Amino acid sequence: MTLDTLTDHPAEADDLAHLANDLRLACQRISRRIRYEGTHDVAPHQASVLFRLETPRTPGELAEIERVSAPSMTRTVGCLVDAGLVRRDPHPTDGRQVVVSLTAEGESLAQAIRRRRDSWMASRLEGLTPEQRAVLAEAAPLLLEVTGR
Repeated sequence: MTLDTLTDHPAEADDLAHLANDLRLACQRISRRIRYEGTHDVAPHQASVLFRLETPRTPGELAEIERVSAPSMTRTVGCLVDAGLVRRDPHPTDGRQVVVSLTAEGESLAQAIRRRRDSWMASRLEGLTPEQRAVLAEAAPLLLEVTGR
């Protein structure tokens, strides 16, 4: 069901449009706020790459996942290597590529950033009633489903 397919049901289409707008705005605002929380040690885009390296990946894979150009990812990886947070190793089957993985320091920093972000979110949830938190607990899996995860 999309807004375009609800032309025979204008009230339902209007409700769906309002819900879509409200959810989009809320998710964008939360995402923007969380993205900058806990990233005092690295830039937000660098933190995102650290999180993606729970599994070692090639720079090309990282670029695709992060939806940036290969040269941009090469620069980001280079900064993270220089900071001692990631390392480049030869690809096991393709000598033309490298595999990027977290160093112990990078893993520790990624965990610390996650903890700070979770702490920020928990502090916001503390101000809600138990009933409101229950609604969000029910909504969280649905929101993950909407994102395709």
